Amino acid sequence: MTSDDLSPTTADGPAGPELERIRHAFLSARDEPVDPRWAEDALVAMVFADMRIDVAEERLVEAATLVQQSQESPEQLYGPAREWAAAQVESLRGSGQDVFENPLRFGVREGVLLVLGAAAGLSALFVASDVLSLLLGTGSRKGLTAGLAVAPLLLSAVLVALIRVHAWASRRFAFPVMVLWCALVLALGAGGTAAVIMPLGQTEPLGSRWWMIALVGVYGLAGVLLSQVWQPRPAAARPLTVPEVLAGGDVDDEEWLQRARAVLRERGDLPEARISAALREAQEHAADHGTRLLEEFSSPEEYARSLPRDPRVKPRRLTLLYLALALGWAATGLLVGAEEGWELGWRLGLFAVLVVLSLWTAVTHARRWRAAATRLAPGE
Repeated sequence: MTSDDLSPTTADGPAGPELERIRHAFLSARDEPVDPRWAEDALVAMVFADMRIDVAEERLVEAATLVQQSQESPEQLYGPAREWAAAQVESLRGSGQDVFENPLRFGVREGVLLVLGAAAGLSALFVASDVLSLLLGTGSRKGLTAGLAVAPLLLSAVLVALIRVHAWASRRFAFPVMVLWCALVLALGAGGTAAVIMPLGQTEPLGSRWWMIALVGVYGLAGVLLSQVWQPRPAAARPLTVPEVLAGGDVDDEEWLQRARAVLRERGDLPEARISAALREAQEHAADHGTRLLEEFSSPEEYARSLPRDPRVKPRRLTLLYLALALGWAATGLLVGAEEGWELGWRLGLFAVLVVLSLWTAVTHARRWRAAATRLAPGE
């Protein structure tokens, strides 16, 4: 049997050059078709845990080498594929190696493509809104203005900028400061979008409002063409030198504290006061023993993940978030109602539904917050 016998199909499983190389490595090790299946499961588990696929491939190729040397099945050597993959993920996370991808962190190319894709989606929503208005007999006679044409693009740009700022600020600042950063970006983005859209909306219509359908294709096609022309820069694989490896393992106390604080903030399940107290206790403990933080507690990432979470934090933050969202939907609905002369229609009904859903979600998280606080009360 050769690796060609295990070529993936749409019904056979995942595909890709990395998977082909992994399959070939395991098939060459023992010439047993069950071994590549084990490797597939392990690869999928590691990639779903956000591990970079090149790192996952490297780990699996090393595992295949040991399989070849021992001539034992990977199941016998390592146990179930998903359990082995989970152990690899935990080991790498604990070591603090930067080998995991964060979907909220993306480069300029990915950000631009995301803006165009979101603009196509928003244009489709505008079309759906017009269709619904037509069916209900409340359709607008306004044509497609330049302001309406660029609105999906500008709104998408604000959304992507908000995601970028959130990912950037969540590791660097306490939660309230991160919220202020996001609110600042949202305010500036909304103001800038309004400053562009409103004057353009007063111009002569470019055509029928149904030309918005064409904008779905225009934005979508622009994204596809740009993705073909603007190719991602390949990451040059370069083995680490001995000095780099030694330097990576030498973390002074200040850097250790910064990295641990960043991971704890990114977890989002501890208040800033608890984070500061935990790091202060770690400093005092290391000082009492006359050792460095790295020697006393291992890597900062491993230490940060070892701290127990506060079950009240996430429900509390989500409660406040959805309350603010409900307030925002209510304010927007009032503005729309005032503009339409308070005539009952599907738009006002839509905002009412959004307010109710946001409040319901806020109440759900508030109940979890209260339950967590009740469980912790006797021990505090």
